[in-house]
Order: sequence, then structure tokens, then C-alpha cells
Amino acid sequence: MARARSVVVRSSGERDLLAQVRSRSPEDRERLLAMPGEELAASVSALTPRDRAEFLELCERGPEIVPLLAEAVFTSAVLATGVEHAAWLVEHATQEQRVAALDLDCWQDQRPIPERFFEWIDAMIEAGPETLVRAFDELDLELWILLLRRMASFRFLSPTEWADVATLDGLVGIDAQTSEGEERVRQILGTALTDSPEHYWRFVGGVMNESPLQCQEAAARNQRARLEELGFPERGQAMGVYRPLPLDDVSLPPPAAASPTDDALMVRGRPPAGLEGTVLGEALVGLGPDTAARVFADVLVVANSLAVADQLPLAEPDSVTRSLEKAVRGIERGLVALAEVRGRSPSSLLAGLSPTTLFRAGASVDRSLRPTKSKAELRRDEEADDWSVATESIAEADQTLADDGDSIEYGGSTLPTGRVR
Repeated sequence: MARARSVVVRSSGERDLLAQVRSRSPEDRERLLAMPGEELAASVSALTPRDRAEFLELCERGPEIVPLLAEAVFTSAVLATGVEHAAWLVEHATQEQRVAALDLDCWQDQRPIPERFFEWIDAMIEAGPETLVRAFDELDLELWILLLRRMASFRFLSPTEWADVATLDGLVGIDAQTSEGEERVRQILGTALTDSPEHYWRFVGGVMNESPLQCQEAAARNQRARLEELGFPERGQAMGVYRPLPLDDVSLPPPAAASPTDDALMVRGRPPAGLEGTVLGEALVGLGPDTAARVFADVLVVANSLAVADQLPLAEPDSVTRSLEKAVRGIERGLVALAEVRGRSPSSLLAGLSPTTLFRAGASVDRSLRPTKSKAELRRDEEADDWSVATESIAEADQTLADDGDSIEYGGSTLPTGRVR
């Protein structure tokens, strides 16, 4: 089942946490050492990515805390550190964290970005052979084949070449595209040949025999499935959040009678952090804690759908903020508009309508919430007053890892500006 990615909000308590690790006083050191691991990981997750990276580097318990972080939180910490300086974070990460980080950071429009993969692989190499060998199984075989193929071409040597051509195994010649690629591919294959020979021959045989197009299609399918497990739907499904829903077409459930318990919760309850003073936050207060938690989780589902539909870089912490802000704005717009038209309170509407329905209604009355044309070829169907995305397929001519040419230009395959460093 897909899960929504959690959103954390920085508080004064978390700022104090960073001050404690910076102070290096015996009292602060003992306090940090005494904190339960899960509690400390939750507090670290609430820091900004840059502060989180600094804390993990300074804290004695970094190797213990890293595996406890959510996948997206781990990824943002690495990006804030700089992948080229984050080998120790990569080393202490779990398999799920490493795979999710590459899925979030190294793909664009379901196409792999080789330069991003190479940065992470270099960090794995620096982390040591154990980390690299684990990655042989963690990453799809098809992806390794594509990446190795991007770095070099392989061929079986003839007997007359055995004495003259340097090889790793005495049989296969490696013709690297660049000196940097040669060093990387020799690190990968040298480790494989020494520590995991079965992977070595799978990699070499795959590069020489497997179809690059089929490898890319398989790797993209696997990445898409893993993203859905992280709570990011397939793009066609994500675009459903933009399907127009006129206010008159919204079917309202019958009003639910409020109980004394509900009234008491409305007095004592507080909206989620970051939603204070908003219509959505106040409406959540009126639902009671259990219902409010379920509805807020569905708000995060809308935010994830918007991040995918709007093609935001999923590894960027700013994308979480932007998509959540847009989700809240659209849901509030739908709540306010329906409350005015139907004469119902926002809480009663939120109790009976999904956040997705409310966003769709909000986007139908507020054009600023709708998608705009982009390179993804968003198009509008005038008759149905609907928005959809043109289906894209991977073709032989696409400039991706599946290309057969020796020289490949990656125009359009770079990440948007604004990466957290």
C-alpha cells in the first residue's frame, strides 16, 4: 500500500537540538547521549536539511540515527551535505534509504539521469567495498547494465590481444568513454570480480548482450513501482487531482450530528503545525483527533500527487513545501466555496468529502491552481474543460541511457536549479 510522505515542521525545540550539538559541553553531550534513538531521529527530521546534515556530522550518534530516518529525510540530508561529501551517510544508510534516494534524485520524467547516478555511485565507492557490493543487489541489474554501458564498451579479446591489452579477467577488454568513466567502471567491476564474481559476469554479459531499450523500460517500471510505494502515484493517476469538478457537481453527504465529545475536542484541539489560522486547520480541529489524522494523511496524498503532476524534483525539500502549500490552498478554496454555496460548515464538509475532491473543486473556481503548459506537454481539452498530459514513451531516438551512439548529449536531462547544498 502506498504511504504518504511525512512532512515535518521546524520548532524552537529542534533549533535547541542543533545548539546542543554545537556547544560540545559535557552537559549537552550527556543529554544527547541519553535521548532514545527514535526520539532523537524524530527531532533531527524536524531540522532543515542543512541543519540536519550538520547535526548528523557533529553528533556522536550519527551512524545510529541515519538508519532511523525516513527515506526522503535521508535523501535531503545527503543533498544538503553534497553527495560528493556524503559517503559516510551512504555507508550507514539502509537498503531502502539508498534505493529511495536514487529513485527520488536520479530520474526525470521516468528517465535516468546518468550524471546524478554517477555521483551516488562514487559515494558508494568511497564508502567502501561492502557498501558497493550491497548496492549490486539493491539496484536493478538493468540499471547497472545501462550505467556501465554509458561509461564503457566491453568486448571479448582475441588470443592475439591477450598479451597486449590490460584487462580485469584476462578475457574482456574495456574501452572507456572518458578517463573518469574508466576509473569508475574499473572500481565497480574490480570490486565485483573480487568480492562478488557472479555480479561481475552478469554486468559484463548484460552490457554486451542485453537490449539497452529493454533495460531502460524495465528499470523505469521498477522505479515507478517503488515511487508508488513511497506515496507518489504514476503521473497519469496524479493528474487526476486536476480533473475539474464544478461546485454544483459535488455530492455532499448528509450532515453529521456533533456530539458533546466532538465539541470538547474543538475547544481543546489544535490544528497541525503550520496550519494555524487557516480554514483547513480550524476545520481539522473540529473532526476529533483520529479523523483529523486520517484526513491530514489524505492531504499529504494530494500534495504528493501535485508534486508528481507538476513535475517537481521529488528529492528537493522545497518541492515538499511547495506541493503542500498548493494542496492546502486548493483544499481551502474548495472548502470556502462549497461552504458559501451549500451553507455547510467547513468541518462538516471536510468530514464527508475527500481532500482530493475539495482540491478539484477549488481548482475549478481558482484558475491559479491549475497546471500550466510545460515541456511535459500539458494540454487542455476545450470541450470537456479538462486537463491531461500527453502520454510519453521511450523511443530509440530518445537521448537517454538507452541510446546506441558513442556520443550522447543530455539536453533537458539536468535537474532544475535550486538544489539544496
